[in-house]
Amino acid sequence: MRRGKEEPIIRSGLDIGTRKISLIVTETDPLSSEMQVIAVGSARARGISKGDIQDPDLVVESIRRAVDEAETAFDLNIRDTFLAVGPSSASVFRLEHRFPLREEGTPERPVTGKDMKDAVKGAVRAAREKGKELLVHAIPLGYSVDSGFPVRDPRGLKGSVLTVEVLFIGLPEEGVRRSITCAEKAGLKILGIVHKSIASAFGSLSEEEIIDGAVAVDIGAGTSTVTCVRDGTIRDVSIFPGGGDLVTQDVAKLLMIPTSKAEYLKREISLFEDPCDLQDELEFDLDGEPFVATVQDVLDIVFPRMEEILFDFLSPRIEEFGQEKFLRSIVFSGGVAGARGFLDLVNDNYDIPVRIGGPVNAMSLPPQARGCEFASTVGIVNYLLEREAHPEILLEPCLAELTGAPDDEQSMDILILDPRRSVATRKGNRGKGPMDGFIDALKNAFRELF
Repeated sequence: MRRGKEEPIIRSGLDIGTRKISLIVTETDPLSSEMQVIAVGSARARGISKGDIQDPDLVVESIRRAVDEAETAFDLNIRDTFLAVGPSSASVFRLEHRFPLREEGTPERPVTGKDMKDAVKGAVRAAREKGKELLVHAIPLGYSVDSGFPVRDPRGLKGSVLTVEVLFIGLPEEGVRRSITCAEKAGLKILGIVHKSIASAFGSLSEEEIIDGAVAVDIGAGTSTVTCVRDGTIRDVSIFPGGGDLVTQDVAKLLMIPTSKAEYLKREISLFEDPCDLQDELEFDLDGEPFVATVQDVLDIVFPRMEEILFDFLSPRIEEFGQEKFLRSIVFSGGVAGARGFLDLVNDNYDIPVRIGGPVNAMSLPPQARGCEFASTVGIVNYLLEREAHPEILLEPCLAELTGAPDDEQSMDILILDPRRSVATRKGNRGKGPMDGFIDALKNAFRELF
């Protein structure tokens, strides 16, 4: 019997940043797995400082503007979405857990998939006891049997003890709750959460870099992240509570002008101006009076702060990751990386090749969404695809309310959230889902799909 045509898989990702809120909608052919972007919407973020929500009402308004732009572009009704957040306060740590494979007096036996799951469960329990933050990612970095050499898949190896090392990312519960509430007030239902460090990596790195090894550096307005990727997965993450807004604040303070005007001046110059242009004047109206600053005036403020962000804050961690043998490149993304002259500033300071990381497959995006500041937005969907392809190395909490599974903190049963769930439809009634159960599910369960 001839099978009917399968409906395309539609995914949506909402990226909440300090300066920009954007939403992407993609459509994937279920047979060929080819994905194309069908809509992108973005809006100036208001009410956010250093990745943390300060004025929820302004954030809700910004989300609605981004959603409206995406819906209008392709006559969509966007209901559900995955959320990328990057607050300034986050916890990144590693834990090892030893899981016994046999009882005393019994023979050694080969490792099974269930043993791997049980070892990860033990690590998750230990991580939850370590702090009060919500665990949003758990990434097994490697397994070893009887303290042997770490391997990605230990199944079939014989021994007495299986050890797993897991990388965890945790976020403050209140910050996560605020982000979800704002999204739901804007008419969306959140299916899952991705940390921006991971979204940025999958949004800016090529497949070869993800396998061979690379460092993804995202310098946003309020926060910056450094993410090490190798062997197809995230190996480590560092988060810094600072970014391009530090430069803007310096310009505003020293020239005694509003931050909006300081942002304008910052974008008008290059970090490496021709000496002949240094005395060129930048003029705008300020309270009915002309305000004039030279290119040299602005550059003298911008350049030292940019050097501090790059070489005092970020470079030590980049260099630490770079000491690993199999790193292909350093890839910069985020709004700051789009500054004129930025590549010249960083290019001569690293032994590893450096490039600016625009969104992967940028030509499939509308022209206004091809800049490096959209890498994390595209990365939300790329992350979901990677999670489908390699569920054993990208574990995260999921929603009991979406699966019908029991919310049992002690059993930590496997909860499977179908990442192919439709998140948008043609125009119709937009659904709003309650947040009840979301935070509890984040606390109490990790999806494990071995």
